[in-house]
Amino acid sequence: MLSSRRDVPGVRVLVLVSLCLWLFPRTADAQIHWDASAQLGVMKRVLGDRPAGGNDAGFGPVGQLTGHVALLPLVRVGGYFGHDISPVGGDVSARDLTWGGMRVKLMSPWPRGNLRAWLFAGFGYAGVYQRSTVHGPLVVDGAGGSSFEVPFGLGASYKLRKPWELCAELGGRTAFGYTGSVYEASSPAFAGKDRFAIGLTVGILADL
Repeated sequence: MLSSRRDVPGVRVLVLVSLCLWLFPRTADAQIHWDASAQLGVMKRVLGDRPAGGNDAGFGPVGQLTGHVALLPLVRVGGYFGHDISPVGGDVSARDLTWGGMRVKLMSPWPRGNLRAWLFAGFGYAGVYQRSTVHGPLVVDGAGGSSFEVPFGLGASYKLRKPWELCAELGGRTAFGYTGSVYEASSPAFAGKDRFAIGLTVGILADL
């Protein structure tokens, strides 16, 4: 009897430890939330410092991928990556821009239920390539460059079926720190500097 009584506390401790080890991974998994989205849409870039008589950029297609991890119930941190084609028109060829960086997503506490909204802002880097074009008998070679950018905007989603949601974002971006021949006024390929852009994208978001 004495031996069995000494074993009771040890059994209790073993059961308690086993229960904690069984519950902890499930609790941790329940606290980790993340989301990822794929979106397509249209973007309009505004060119500053354009050559005399030069055209502004027109509307072009854009696609982007985003992903975030929740730090707090209403704060998510992650990254973005995307590409857009910016047509200029006239004798200037279209420009290809690829960009990416980090961003913060602030979820709104309202509305609740299937409809959600958020604000986002970030910091990133964009590379641009001006395609080669023909000016009469002359061929203007392509030119490249880069700049830093600050994206910002607002978004919303509607839950279709967990974890899938239909999402949309209306965003802008400003740029600075231009480098490369595509942004040099003396370059034959110079069409202006990407001062500002605004775009609307829609897509699918997975929230887990």
